[in-house]
Amino acid sequence: MGIGYAAAYRAHLTPWEKASRRQRPVLEVLLDREEADRPDRTRRALDLGCGRGAHTALLVERGWDAMGVDSVRQAVDVAVRRNGLDDARFVVGDVRHLVHSGVGVGFDLFLDVGCFQSLDTAGRAMMADNVTALAAPAATVLVHTSATRARPGWGPQASLEDLQRSYLGWDVAQVADARTVAGTWFRLTRG
Repeated sequence: MGIGYAAAYRAHLTPWEKASRRQRPVLEVLLDREEADRPDRTRRALDLGCGRGAHTALLVERGWDAMGVDSVRQAVDVAVRRNGLDDARFVVGDVRHLVHSGVGVGFDLFLDVGCFQSLDTAGRAMMADNVTALAAPAATVLVHTSATRARPGWGPQASLEDLQRSYLGWDVAQVADARTVAGTWFRLTRG
């Protein structure tokens, strides 16, 4: 998982960042909903596969106590330097082993923009188990998967069924008003 992304970062080939910027307006609407569900309290978020930290920074700007985790040290180093956020923390860690990465527990929101879909079936189940272990009782997972037609070099795709198979005990729903040509958003809530 990390070797391919590490090579891409070294070669400055990060097409997922451009796609992610196009998703920002949709993400902002989804975050509006999550914030409305959690008024007047500290909200904790974990940005899974944070890369260079753009989404982690967005969460902090919006008042979340946010942390980003990524397995590529180079990306995390850039996230720390680029964002200069006192209120955000970045951790080099594997999303399949979050429990042992030192990120803590009690997260209200997990943000996954393309991370789940990059894993194989076993890795997806491990990631979901770790998210479940770190989640607060009323937690939400927002997952963005790229368009259903696979693009060369972008890894496997993920469907509603893939999420349901991995996130046992969670209700998984496609966000109907957030489907775009660049992919699909899903919202998972603890069942």
